[in-house]
Amino acid sequence: MDEIIDYIKYFLTYGQETVAQQIGYTSDELAWQHYKVVVVPGKNILTGARKEWTEPDFHISPTAEKQGEYVDEFGDRMGGTWVIQEDIIYNTFYLISLAGETHQEDLREGKNPAEWTDAHGRVSSQHSPIGKQGLALIPVIDEYARMLCKLLSAPLPEKQFSRIVLTHDVDTICHYRHLRGFLGGIRRGHLKAALAALSSPEHDSAYTFPWLIDQDKKLPQAESLYFFKAGRGKGHDYPQYELGGKDFCHLVSYLSKSGARFGLHSSYEAAGLIEEESSEEGAAAIIFQEKERLARHLQALDIPADNLPNRWHYLRMLSLSSLRALEDAGITDDYTVGWADNVGFRLGTTRPVRWIDPIRMRLTNLILHPLTIMDCTLTNECYMNIQNEEEAFYMCQQVMDKVRKHGGELVLLWHNSNITEDTYLKTLYADIIDYLNQTTH
Repeated sequence: MDEIIDYIKYFLTYGQETVAQQIGYTSDELAWQHYKVVVVPGKNILTGARKEWTEPDFHISPTAEKQGEYVDEFGDRMGGTWVIQEDIIYNTFYLISLAGETHQEDLREGKNPAEWTDAHGRVSSQHSPIGKQGLALIPVIDEYARMLCKLLSAPLPEKQFSRIVLTHDVDTICHYRHLRGFLGGIRRGHLKAALAALSSPEHDSAYTFPWLIDQDKKLPQAESLYFFKAGRGKGHDYPQYELGGKDFCHLVSYLSKSGARFGLHSSYEAAGLIEEESSEEGAAAIIFQEKERLARHLQALDIPADNLPNRWHYLRMLSLSSLRALEDAGITDDYTVGWADNVGFRLGTTRPVRWIDPIRMRLTNLILHPLTIMDCTLTNECYMNIQNEEEAFYMCQQVMDKVRKHGGELVLLWHNSNITEDTYLKTLYADIIDYLNQTTH
């Protein structure tokens, strides 16, 4: 338990270890004099007398009205010590561990999963701890961090992105270069396009990789990360391109030469199978098999694949078992944690965090990288359904500015198959790249 509390204090002080040691977490008033700041524990799973689960009320935290401005209202001065009565240590733990979202029986007892999940079993923003309090667009934990550092007279990070990661999920390489897609194209009256795609993948409308590479290169300080599937290609995982096939090898070699890195796009099927598995060893084996299959084909092309990051297909990270399976399969970095239906800060922070298993109360080595903006989140009629490109850009701009303000890591997700003339997502992505160029120089 002490390791978890120490990590949270370390995280809340932006990794300043000596500063973190100046924070006390105790209700013993006699001990308060030994710290510059004291957080008073509540009755919760960390240190409370009853060790109970409670859902924090983030409305009494720094929120939209006065973000990062009102030090005097955040704590009470007692001698030379600032005392914070709200248990921000527990609140931080609750968000970065995903305790309120991972279907814990003691939190969801007697409730139908359909009450807080969508058709794919994912927690929607309106049912997440901060989303249902209207704080999806406010990185609450980073606001805690700013206030703590001000109370401690500690330096704040510069207003710049610590890292920009331009990610692309390759759900399909081409629309028409497989039998079902070709026949479907003919049925929809796209015979000319389907025939053109047969001659070369570059003629397929989903093969937008050259354009993506050109855009990403406009932002040289950013990293490009492509996630590839390696499952069986059934159901929602269809179509599964042939790993080791001509199109796959051509594309991966092409992307690698551009400087892109690669990750595993864990299958929709695997997420469901993990929920059905009775043993965690079996659950991890599913992910391990997909990871090894992709790594084997990358290595055959002389592409390093020793430490592949992960993102779940459909962002289908459903439970604690999903996270444990990643760790057990040897995956150290996951880029899934964002909402499908809304942009914002699902973990309450703009920064990557080490996941804490909230049942086993263990600090793991799995790093969760917050996914901030996904393309189809903006346009899908089941999600935000923003029809106007200017409105979508304004929304993205607000989110990106908050990541930059807190020195956070910006992770964007744009699918190659969504860059079509039917939506504004192509021009929006170009505008975002241009905006990032302006704000990082």
